[in-house]
Amino acid sequence: MRTYSTFLIVSLILFLTVNSTAQRSDVVTPTSPDTARFNIVPNEYENIPGTGSFTGPLATTPRTYQMLIHESQLTNLVGKELRGIYWRIPASATANWPAAEVVYTAYDIYLSGSVDPSARSFTFVNNIVGTQKQVRSGGLIIPVDSYPYGHSPNGWGPEISFNSAWLYTGGHLLIELRTSGFTGTSRSNDAVTTSTAGYLTQFSACWASGYTATSGAQGNFAILQIKGDDIIPVELTSFKSAVAGNSVKLTWTTATETNNKGFEIERASLNNFKSVGFVEGNATSTVPQSYSFADENLSAGKYNYRIKQIDFDGTFKYFNLGEVVEVGAPDNFSLSQNYPNPFNPNTVISWQLPVKSYVTLRVYDVLGKEVALLVNEEQEAGIYKVDFSSSNLAGGTYFYRLQAGQFVQTKKMVILK
Repeated sequence: MRTYSTFLIVSLILFLTVNSTAQRSDVVTPTSPDTARFNIVPNEYENIPGTGSFTGPLATTPRTYQMLIHESQLTNLVGKELRGIYWRIPASATANWPAAEVVYTAYDIYLSGSVDPSARSFTFVNNIVGTQKQVRSGGLIIPVDSYPYGHSPNGWGPEISFNSAWLYTGGHLLIELRTSGFTGTSRSNDAVTTSTAGYLTQFSACWASGYTATSGAQGNFAILQIKGDDIIPVELTSFKSAVAGNSVKLTWTTATETNNKGFEIERASLNNFKSVGFVEGNATSTVPQSYSFADENLSAGKYNYRIKQIDFDGTFKYFNLGEVVEVGAPDNFSLSQNYPNPFNPNTVISWQLPVKSYVTLRVYDVLGKEVALLVNEEQEAGIYKVDFSSSNLAGGTYFYRLQAGQFVQTKKMVILK
């Protein structure tokens, strides 16, 4: 009885191990959010291998490869943002690939609208409809054994992610691949031949040697998987302010971004908002991003802030701070020592006003001759500073004098030359 029980346990372990291994090898899509869609082109080859092979996408020599896809192959990607592609090796493969790490110095991908696959031209530019966008640039590293074998069809290799998403709204699609700087051994891809049903109606391809090739010849169509996802909004997770003297520092973070050109910072002392700065965004991102902006040299008072998030297509959305920021007035008049001092050629002079005053700030040489008038205006209560350049003055000792109403103060500074 003990021998029989032991046999059953060992058999069960072997069954679970083999079944688990096969399940992992058969996975054709990576773990992903429910919003993701994985579209195989041609559609009918999701569960069967191709009729041929093609080395273009994983070649050792520089290549330009265009893939023209009919819109009927892409219906479940309409309204999705395309974010990456996958290749697989033929069912005839006898080992995982690569045996050693493969490196490309450039693995660049471009997307655009396409002519109908039946109208494909061997002059590459003639296949492009609308504006072509580079969605991936830079190098690519393919780890050892990334592409599995032993199945029909084989599982997909690792995702080749895009640097920026591309919103697919329908129509024929052109995928253009340009590669160079290959280190390692090449590998053919699972593909359909030019004589396969659907070629020149549902899909077609052309290629040439060279990263900058402009024309070429007909090629097999490498079976690929395209990853699409729901549009990611620019989602703010925090928007805060902090007051330091007469400056306000704004900080905010995003959880996700899509086609985010940047943020225009707007300030209002009443309800009349005006732009006071701009911070560039991170285009498309699915990881948290942090931003900051310093609004300096403010007069005492209360302020409202908002940021205007702007997409690359010009659309925008406002995010309000949700609180009033108060910059207080200093307790007294003062003129600070310039910094740095001695200096060459620039220094900063700062002062503070407890009340609204008419302010003049002048620079004199040791003989009492005025050499510069830096400020001559009425200013609200607050903290101020001015940059002073000595590029037109000789080295030596100088004096700067602040007069604000009845307050007068003079300090010495030294120019080194």
